[in-house]
Amino acid sequence: MPVATQGIAAVDERGRWLPPGKGTPPALNPREGRPAKSQNPKRVLIVEDDLDSARSMYLLVQDMGHTADYVINGYVAVDYVRRFRPDVILLDLGLPDLDGFEVCSRIKQDPELRHIRVIVITGYAQERHRARSKAVGCELHLLKPVPARVIEQILD
Repeated sequence: MPVATQGIAAVDERGRWLPPGKGTPPALNPREGRPAKSQNPKRVLIVEDDLDSARSMYLLVQDMGHTADYVINGYVAVDYVRRFRPDVILLDLGLPDLDGFEVCSRIKQDPELRHIRVIVITGYAQERHRARSKAVGCELHLLKPVPARVIEQILD
């Protein structure tokens, strides 16, 4: 059974070219492989200094049915949280200027903001990083890359 087509030829599931006329394009389901829309939409702030990663996560979270926005440094994050009022923050730790630990600490010290769930998504894998994340008030410490299904479960 062909799984992809290129012009008039088709490619089977093993990547072998099929002669023209020997295969048909697969039926496409536009939502296939995409996360389900959330029944409980949240406001999600993504704090990530890598612009491609920030935009990718933003698009994923929006596709899940949530309201999302992103910022690319720590100082902006602390300021923007007060205006955006997210339910959840997806926070990278390795930010320029003000790191993710300090961002979380400042948010958790503010009585108006401390209820916000802060989920760390980082490349920092050592136990000292996990312990420090917990100490400053982060709910979870996840290592990149995080599968979309895990983000979906966290947000629902």
